[in-house]
Amino acid sequence: MLQARIISTRGSLYFAAEATPYDLENLRTHIRDLQTTKPSDVRLELSLDRRAADDAKSMQMSAWLRRLAADGVQVSVCTSADLAGRGLSRQSHARR
Repeated sequence: MLQARIISTRGSLYFAAEATPYDLENLRTHIRDLQTTKPSDVRLELSLDRRAADDAKSMQMSAWLRRLAADGVQVSVCTSADLAGRGLSRQSHARR
């Protein structure tokens, strides 16, 4: 299972899915949709459930993240709790 938050000057999106090739391509499509002419305007915060990941899946994910970073996307990997906590704090600020 993966959780991701895409943050861009064009908006933001929370994404949760299995870490299958289809879901990674779906996530990549959302990243492209939020990109501007400056790829570094997009930040991806990602959390991956390591208990469910095998070595092959981890290597695929690592290669996928490296390709995103090479394209200029700012990539950070965090824990699920960190990702959820950031979303909650942003929502509470938006309500004020």
